[in-house]
Amino acid sequence: MRYSRQLKEETHNRLLKQAAEGFRRNGVQGTGIAPLMGQLGLTHGGFYAHFGSKNELIAQATGPMFEDGLAEQMFAAADAAPEGKRVRTIINHYLSPQHRDSAEGCALAALAGEMARQPKPVRRAYISAMDHRLKRIAALLPDEDEKARFDRARLLVAGMAGTMMIAKAMTDRDVSDHFLEQARAFYAAAFESVPQRKST
Repeated sequence: MRYSRQLKEETHNRLLKQAAEGFRRNGVQGTGIAPLMGQLGLTHGGFYAHFGSKNELIAQATGPMFEDGLAEQMFAAADAAPEGKRVRTIINHYLSPQHRDSAEGCALAALAGEMARQPKPVRRAYISAMDHRLKRIAALLPDEDEKARFDRARLLVAGMAGTMMIAKAMTDRDVSDHFLEQARAFYAAAFESVPQRKST
C-alpha cells in the first residue's frame, strides 16, 4: 500500500512537470491530455486518478511553470552581479535573444494571453506564482519602501513580458534583436535608480 501511494505521488509529480513544460512550449489550449499522458506512457483514463479536470492540472502546474531553468540562471547571475548592476542583469537575461529563441521561455510571456480567459481558480494560481517571482525581483530594486519596490517590479515584469511576446512574434530576427536591444536600454535606465517622488 505504501509503495502504491509513493508511486502515485511520483506519477503525479511527473505529470505536473510534463504539463508545465507542455504549457510553456505549446500553450494551455495546445496541450492535450491524451498526448500528455502518452508522453509518460500512461492512459488517458489514468489522468482522472490525479486531477478532476484539465483546469485543476493547469492550476497545480502553474507553480512548476515558473520554476524553469532560465529563471534560476537569471537570478543566479543577478546574485553574482556587483551591487548596482543586479537589475540590469535581470533585464539583460530576460530580454535576451537566447530567451526569445528558447522553446521553454517564461510562463509570463508564454501564457498571459491565455490566462486572461481561464477560470478564476486557474488565474489565482497564476497570479500567486507570478507574485512570488515579483517578490524576488522587487528585492533587487533600489528603493527603501517594500511596497514601492513590489509595484515597480510588477511594472518592470509586465513591460518585459510584453516586449518578449512581441519579439517572439517578429519574423525578422534582425528587427527583433534591435527591438530587444532598445528595450534593455530603456528598462535599465527606468529601473536602475530610485524614482524621484513629488514632495507633499
